[in-house]
Parts: sequence; structure tokens; C-alpha cells
Amino acid sequence: MWRPPDAPRSTPARALLFAAAVEWGLAARAAGRDLSDEKMTIAAAKTPPVRTERGAPADDRNFDHLHARGRAGLWAFFVAVTVLTIQDFRLPNGGPVSLHLVRLVEFLLIGAGAEVNRRRPPPRPAIAVGVALVSGIYVTSAISGYLRNDAQTQLVTDLAIAFATATTMPWGPWWQLITLLAAGLSAAVAWLLVYGTFGNVSVHLLTGIAIAYLVSIYIAYQLQHYRAERDDAEGALRASEERFRALIERGSDTITIVDAVGGILYESPSIERVLGYRPEELIGRPVLDYIHPDDVARVRSLVLGARETASMECRSRRKDGTWCDIEAVARNLLDYPAVRGIVINWRDVGERKRAEHERAVYMRDLAEARDTALAATRAKSDFLANTSHEIRSPMHVFIGMTDMALDTNLEPEAREYLGRARSAAVALLAIINDILDLSKIEAGKLEIERGPLDVGATIREIVHLLEPSAAAKGLALACRVDAGLHRELAGDAGRLRQVLTNLVGNAIKFTERGQVAIEARAVRETPSHVAVLFAVHDTGIGIAPERQTAVFESFTQADGSTTRKYGGTGLGLTISRRLVELMGGELRLESTVGRGSTLSFTLDLTRGSGAKDAVSVAARSAASAA
Repeated sequence: MWRPPDAPRSTPARALLFAAAVEWGLAARAAGRDLSDEKMTIAAAKTPPVRTERGAPADDRNFDHLHARGRAGLWAFFVAVTVLTIQDFRLPNGGPVSLHLVRLVEFLLIGAGAEVNRRRPPPRPAIAVGVALVSGIYVTSAISGYLRNDAQTQLVTDLAIAFATATTMPWGPWWQLITLLAAGLSAAVAWLLVYGTFGNVSVHLLTGIAIAYLVSIYIAYQLQHYRAERDDAEGALRASEERFRALIERGSDTITIVDAVGGILYESPSIERVLGYRPEELIGRPVLDYIHPDDVARVRSLVLGARETASMECRSRRKDGTWCDIEAVARNLLDYPAVRGIVINWRDVGERKRAEHERAVYMRDLAEARDTALAATRAKSDFLANTSHEIRSPMHVFIGMTDMALDTNLEPEAREYLGRARSAAVALLAIINDILDLSKIEAGKLEIERGPLDVGATIREIVHLLEPSAAAKGLALACRVDAGLHRELAGDAGRLRQVLTNLVGNAIKFTERGQVAIEARAVRETPSHVAVLFAVHDTGIGIAPERQTAVFESFTQADGSTTRKYGGTGLGLTISRRLVELMGGELRLESTVGRGSTLSFTLDLTRGSGAKDAVSVAARSAASAA
């Protein structure tokens, strides 16, 4: 077997052990820092990590740590090869040239690995380069052992390289196994070249090397696990930081942290949008310097003196010198090591205050307008009440004198003219009476009396009064009254008669054929009271659903067009509804277009005539409100 003629048969083992110790120490130191950082990062991450696929190497998750670990491994190789090169020069005659060439190749391999690492390739190519580099180191290490004619002590260096790669190189157990296969093959070839046989291999040596290789694989596996956990935790921590940073920077609230004496420790970036200051301009400044002088004492007592949480409103100075209204909540976190300050969450409420002020002004103006309108309505009602009363007296004289003229001998033509004049005067008087009643109701001057009331007699009077009008249109006018209602009750007979007359007259007006019926029946009785349902049914034109509410409004009819067939002022139902309400009932309407309508109300009448009293509208309204 060929050997270099100047190659010594052996090299002092302590030199190799020293080089291996240096290499292992550097690797262990780098690995210790790496592992410590990983554990601290995992402990710091509070949010659950989002796991990536476990089959991929841990290096896929973090380029920075990948290349940092590769750099640490390259430095360990560089220092170890440097120490071994120095030891080579201490060999007899400075060592063989071929050995120095092998060391040069190792330096070139380390330089190539450093250049590739500097270019920061993707994880898998970087790992492939690392595997090739380490395998090359193993091969050159075996060659150097052959050239020194000492393959046995060379195994110590291979073991050191194995542990260095397991702790520093960025890969897991499978890549470590590949490099160890290269180490084992190259060491076996070197042993065979040096000794020519494997017969002198000790079982203890093989067992120790195998155990050491397995331990390095286990170390690589554990470090891969720790690195994966660390990368997951870092990713979760980074995502959490970005999420909270986005919330702080883009939130509507501004966050200020001050110390126990009011010095600003932190300002969120949103302060530039609100006050115009950059956060770094305010750090270290007293927070009270930016509070309105009138609010300083209150802010100092609420914020700096707060034991837990305090809320307040104050004014803060913008960068341009103007003041803005802010609403703030301060929480004392001086005892929390992570904060050690008073955290103030605040926002600009200027727009809200302006809106509240405008709303207050609007409500005040609205109240003033309402009072003005009510005063105008009362004045109008007073005027109408007085005017209607003054007009009604001459109208009675006019009707009376017309009746007297009609009792004389007149020409037929003159009698016709006077008859028409009398009809017009009666219609005008009815309108005036309606206006007078409505004005009294609106002015609160209409009184409801309680006196003897015979429901049956009242309804018969209405039928007797309106039967001619119904007969003139060919309508039947019917009435249905419970027998028990003919006895004396207590109520306002005049107003009841007015309401029923209005309702029956309306029914006759809007009915072309069929009948109009008046109904009165007891729906509930007690020893002292009787609840009586009054209803007027007709078979007239009916009212559309969308118009049923409007017919109870003043001066409104179901047919509001200018060419309506039926006349009238539209006050009849309005006055009837108001009178029913004053008597304690509610006027209800049920109607179907083309099939007729039913207007009904229920009055609670007292048994017996009782004492005659009057209740004003104002008093009834006050009682209802109470």
C-alpha cells in the first residue's frame, strides 16, 4: 500500500483532541445560545401557534435563524481546521505538502459554504450545500488521517464534527444521518488504506462511535423539534404583535402611558391624526402641559391620583394651538411590571359635542315653535268660538224671519226663492255650529254634562228627525235598542244625540241603496254602571283602508278630490270622535269598499240620573295624563 515517504507513522493524539475540543466548544457555545433563545421565545409566546406541516424542515420557517446557524457552524469548522493546520506544521519537516493541500481544500470548502450562506439561498438549497460541505469535510478529514498515517485518532475529529453539525447546522436527523454515512464510509476507507485490514478494529471502538453517532442524530432531532416550536412561537408572537400594532395604530382611540408624576412614556401613532404631534415629540414631556389650564387640577386629581380607573372629559391642545374636547379613561397599572404606568385611552369628542349642542338648539327652537303654534291655535280657537257665536245669532234671526215670510201669502216663485234661502241658511248654521264646537274643543272650553239619559228615547228622536232624509233617497232607517236601556241612565244626552245624528247623517249621505241601522246594546253591567255599545251600520260606498285614519282629521273626507260627489266640510267625524273621547269612549271604524261601513263606540254610563255636574275638557285631559 502506497504512503508518502515523509509521512510519519503517528501524530500526537493530544493535538487532535485539542482541535476537537476547540471545535466542540465553539459548536456547543453557539448551540447553547441558539437553544436558550429558542426556549425564551417559546416561553414568551402566549398565543397558540399556527402549526405548519411537520414534514418540512424547521428551516423553512425562518430564514434568519437558518443562515445564523449555518454561519455558526462554518465558524466552528474554520477555527477547528485552523488549529489542525497549525498542528500539521508542527509535524516533522513541517508535514507533507499533500496534507497542506488537503487543509487548503477544507478552507476552500468552508469559504464556498460561507459565500453560499451570504447569498441567503432558499432553505432546501442551503441545506443541500451544508450537507455537501460537511460530507466534504469528512472526506478531507479521512484523507488527512491517511496522509498522517493515523486513521485511529482521526476518528476523534470526526466525532467532534458530528456533534458540531448536530448542534449548529440547520437540519434535522435525516440530514445528519446522511452526513454520518459519508463520515463512516470515508473513515472506513481511510482505515483500510492505512492498516490494510479491519481485523484490528476494537469492538469497544465501534460501539463508542456508533453510540456517539446515534447521540448526535438524537441531538439533531431534539434541536429540530425545539427550533420548530420556537419558529411557531415566533410566528404566533409576530402575528400577535402585528395584530395589536394594527389595532393601536388604526383604532379610533389614542393610547397614552404616563408615569406616576405625569411624564409621557408612550403615545400611540394615532395622536398625530388627532392632535398633530408625532409620538416622539411628546415622549418625556409632562402630559399636563397639553391640558387646558382650567382642567389641569381636575385631570391631576382624577388621573394621577386614580387608584384604579377614572373617566373624565377635558380639553387638550393641538399642535396648531387650538383646543379639542376629549373623553378619557385612565387605568393605574403602575404595579404591573410589563407596563409600570398609567394607561389613558382617550378620543376626540368634539364632533359629538357639536352635534349635541346643535341638537339642543334644535330642540329648543322646536319647543319654541311648538309653543308658538299652540298659542296661535288657542288664539284661532278663541277667535272662532267668539266669531261663530256672534254669527249664529243673526243666522237664527234670518231663519226665523224667513219662516215668518213663508207663512204669508206669497207668489209660488217668491216662495221657492225663500225656501232655497232658508235651506242655505240652515246649512250655513250647521257649519257654524260645527266650527263653534270644534273651536271650543281645541280651546278646552267644551263641557260634558251628566244628567238623565234615556238611550231608547234619544235614538227614536234621531230616527224621527232623519227618517225623511233617508226616505227621500229610498233608504230604510232601522234601530235596534236593548229593552233594558229604556230605563233612565246618567250621561250627556245632548252630546250623545249630536254624535249619533252626525254618524247617521253621514251614513245616509254616503249610502245610495240599502239601509242605515242604529244599534244600542249593553255589553257589560255592574250594579252601578252599564257599558253601552252604540253602532251605526250602512250599506254605502265604504272607505278604502288607506283613508280610514284620515277621515277623522279636520276638514278631510274619504273623497278628497275637487270633483267629489258628496259635499260637506269634513268636520262631522272629527267632532264626533272628539266628543266620544270626552265622554270616555273611542270611535272605531270598520269599512269595506262597496259594501258599507260601521262606526261604533262604547260609553260607560252610570245607573240613575245622579247629580248634574260638568267636567271641562282641560280637567279631563289632566286626569287622563295622570
